[in-house]
Amino acid sequence: MTEFDPLVKDTDHRQLFVLSGSSRWCRATAGKLLEEKEYRQVLWVTSSPSGHGPAVVAEKLRPRLGSELDALVFDAWAGFEPDAFGAATGMVRGGGVVLLLTPSLAEWPNHADPALQRFTSWPSSYRDIRSRFLLRFAQIISTSDTIQRISQEDALPELPFPPPATVFNPEKICRTIDQQRAVNAICHVVHGHRRRPLVLTADRGRGKSSALGIAAAQLLRHGLPRILVTAPGLDAAAVVFQQARRLLPDAESSRGALQWKGRHIRFAAPDRLIRQPQTADLLLVDEAAAIPAPLLEILLKQYARIVFSTTLHGYEGTGRGFSIRFRDTLNRLTPGWRALHLSRPIRWAENDPLEQFTFRALLLNASPATDKAMESASPKSCKLVQLERDQLLNNEPLLSELFGLLVLAHYRTRPADLRNLLDGPALSIYALLHNGHVAATALVVREGGLDEALAKQVWLGRRRIHGHLLAQSLAVHAGFPEAAQLRYARIMRLAVHPAAQRRGLGTRLVTELVRKGADEGVDAIGTSFGATPELLDFWHRAAFRTVRLGLRREASSGSHAAFMLHPLSSRGTALHQQIQIRLREQLPTLLTDPLHDLEPGIIWRLLKKLPSHLTPPSKQEWRDIASFAFGKRGYEVCQTSIRKLVITALADQDISTRLSRPDRELLIRCVLQNRSGSLQGKKQSTAALRKVLQRLVKFCGEHQPIVLDVQNLITWL
Repeated sequence: MTEFDPLVKDTDHRQLFVLSGSSRWCRATAGKLLEEKEYRQVLWVTSSPSGHGPAVVAEKLRPRLGSELDALVFDAWAGFEPDAFGAATGMVRGGGVVLLLTPSLAEWPNHADPALQRFTSWPSSYRDIRSRFLLRFAQIISTSDTIQRISQEDALPELPFPPPATVFNPEKICRTIDQQRAVNAICHVVHGHRRRPLVLTADRGRGKSSALGIAAAQLLRHGLPRILVTAPGLDAAAVVFQQARRLLPDAESSRGALQWKGRHIRFAAPDRLIRQPQTADLLLVDEAAAIPAPLLEILLKQYARIVFSTTLHGYEGTGRGFSIRFRDTLNRLTPGWRALHLSRPIRWAENDPLEQFTFRALLLNASPATDKAMESASPKSCKLVQLERDQLLNNEPLLSELFGLLVLAHYRTRPADLRNLLDGPALSIYALLHNGHVAATALVVREGGLDEALAKQVWLGRRRIHGHLLAQSLAVHAGFPEAAQLRYARIMRLAVHPAAQRRGLGTRLVTELVRKGADEGVDAIGTSFGATPELLDFWHRAAFRTVRLGLRREASSGSHAAFMLHPLSSRGTALHQQIQIRLREQLPTLLTDPLHDLEPGIIWRLLKKLPSHLTPPSKQEWRDIASFAFGKRGYEVCQTSIRKLVITALADQDISTRLSRPDRELLIRCVLQNRSGSLQGKKQSTAALRKVLQRLVKFCGEHQPIVLDVQNLITWL
């Protein structure tokens, strides 16, 4: 087999044409230009049929991302979605063209862009927003010497001839030396030592997903029985299956599955794969940057042969942050891991002007301040500032540092977040600056303030209002209609530069936001995130308390969402106490059903911080507890009393900390979550539970007087 097939020549650059005028003129002109050169593979991204080729709305673009285009028409009159633009331009192959249809560049920022609806909170209207994002985008277009700009008054240019059709030679499977090396490295993961994972990184268009599919097909041909593929979604893994089907044309295939001679490649979502592990000889993780690191760590522990693939600069997720954060995990769990970077593009030539434009315009290559600039950063050395949008628009280095930090800190930061940063009307941006560099940042959204009638409609589930996540959730899910009437400042994103972490910058930033919210008359400051023990500890230290838990794990994070509040007004304090008491009352029931798989460490932290309104066990309840722990009574007839003791004890800081972590986890799993079901007949589990309860009873007796003389009862038993 020839090592690779260089299908892209050095001259195969792509071109961007910007057609600015009325919507009708733009669409008609784009169709005319394409028909003159008889472009074959054309796609329109627009909200209405084009009449000149297949069309798709921006929201439905993802299933098509594995295909290649000769020409792309992106209709900004229908709404400019940054993620869709970044994704769609990546489909255009070398020698192809992109036609971007816009209002006149001078008027484009004032255009009522439908795409702004997703960033606009009720009752604001997107029609009232002058888009700084589009102003910056238009300025970059106007100053570029590689973009052809055509207005309605200009003579029309000729488009280049479409690139020749791609002909795949089955004897030349890989298209670059980089891709061949990647395929070889993937196969080596299977044939080499166990626990030696491979991490593939590349910018978009380098063929890493295709390499996964090529390698998977080759491994099936050589007898490997079971390959699993996971990714943020099935659409994100489409290219893997497309390549495998191309190389195994006689295979039986369906959506997310391919079977060939009794061997198979199957897709499984990350959260499902963790909840219901499947046997596999190889696990391929595509777009790993868009999967939370805690989920990746679990997969790393579960599978001995695993390949992670991720985009460094792309709309899918933040590959650079993944590379930095996940490296420590790999070093700790699998020190023999290997990294491989693919640099040569496959679909287009190197130094492609369209790629360079999208990188700059969408800040795909944004970087935070250097580590050296953060060497002496401390809470005292930093200055808190509220960054204005015009300030960011006119200071590209500051904007790049800010967005680069957000990209590095959060796995799901995308170009759409850049637009929200510049255009979101309810968003405020705060930063700690150290010598002018961004050391930490917080994005804060104003919510709530609904009138009583609307709040009632929201509470009843008859209305949904956009942009009020915290207020709406506390009304609908927590069950307090008055919650939607209070005014909140929600910390949507908090990021600290990696080189300045664990120095108190995050705490200083949150403390300042709390003070500022109180000065402005906000009722409460809140936040929501995928619950982990570490994050709960951080927010607890900042005096935030949990008011709601998501009942289902989020597919994006694999965690249950935690909603937390720090009350600032008397109204906020009163509501905060009511919601916490309600959560405390509901938690025992929730733990046996929707939250039966919630991590014990999270449950313990919640119980410690919820207000205690439970009475200690009664005399009869102590009898039940002692007779099970020190006697031989059955668990089922004593479990109500045991549950009451466990909840009360775990909520007590002094008592619960005397228990070891394994003891706490056993009590939570067996008693509160009933995860082992009835202990009847399970001698080993029952014996373990008796011993833990014996220790717990003694701790309770030492900590505070017990109504019943338990020691006498134990002796009598």
